[in-house]
Amino acid sequence: MKTKFGFSFFMRFSSLVILMLATFGSLIRPSHAQTPIKIKLGYSVWVGYGPLFIAREKGYFADAGLDVELVKVEDPKDRFTALAGNQLDGLVTTLDTESQYWRAETPFHTILGLDESSGGDGIVVANPDIKSVADLKGKQVGVNVGSVSQFFLEYVLQENGLSSNDLTLVKMKQGDVPAALAANRIDAGVTWEPHLSKSVKNGAMLLVSSKDTPGLIVDILLLRDDVMKNNPEVAPALVKAWNQSIDYWKANADDADTIMAKGLGSFYETATDIKADLAGATLFDADHNKTFFTGEGEGTAYSTLKFAIDFYTKLGIITTEVKPEDMIDPSYVGGSMEDTSATMEATMAATMAATASK
Repeated sequence: MKTKFGFSFFMRFSSLVILMLATFGSLIRPSHAQTPIKIKLGYSVWVGYGPLFIAREKGYFADAGLDVELVKVEDPKDRFTALAGNQLDGLVTTLDTESQYWRAETPFHTILGLDESSGGDGIVVANPDIKSVADLKGKQVGVNVGSVSQFFLEYVLQENGLSSNDLTLVKMKQGDVPAALAANRIDAGVTWEPHLSKSVKNGAMLLVSSKDTPGLIVDILLLRDDVMKNNPEVAPALVKAWNQSIDYWKANADDADTIMAKGLGSFYETATDIKADLAGATLFDADHNKTFFTGEGEGTAYSTLKFAIDFYTKLGIITTEVKPEDMIDPSYVGGSMEDTSATMEATMAATMAATASK
């Protein structure tokens, strides 16, 4: 009887301990072991978006509790249509492009900078008489009208006392510029890599590049406001995963470039192709992001977006009043909405002072 009781007690006690351990284990289980949050991000093929594939390959998204599906949608118009229709939770694009698609009924906010063009965009000329931006006056310039290329052109012209009204714009895609220059159908053209280098190899001269306009052509990641409201952990998780990817790229460039080439595909066949385009682009790390979103003056998120809004409003593409702070949330990269307001005031003051001095 004593032995039977002892064995029965032992079994019941053991069962209780196992139950307690199982319960305790579920309470202390890491958050990423829970059901990950599914997120769909739209992208196009560009080297600056490559680190997203590093985050996927190295498990940084998964470690942050996310199940990210990267959906290739080349046309930005289609990307934003899918965003407005809730088919995408977020997307990557240029800062100026997003200004064209923001609507009060389908709001979104930029949470992260990805890269900036630092030589990857430019104006190339075939006419030997063109030796400066001022010489573009009265000339035929090939450009993808309404795109970031025209945005870049307009900025460069404005900095040199001109506008697109002083030129004859010839509508064409960026990839058509090298052939048009070689055939002397245009005097100059605005394009990006690899078409920029191709034009130069064909004999054209590089007049000006985005290396001269830091902070102007910047790729960003944005999310729908309702996605961030319903899942407040998503935005900081994406920022963390991106920063981890950049750190990995810095420490393991060859492997990282290989991962990006495989993920992006298309004209990026090898790591060498990635390295070539990275020569004209600067990937944003945590420090660069904080400076870009909280800094003052030209080359910051606010000033670039303000110029874009004014530019596309003038073209009639933006038809309702919109402000930079409607689209920017710097809190995820170490800033605050107060920083945005302060930057706005400082930039406006600097702009007014510059205008008065002219």
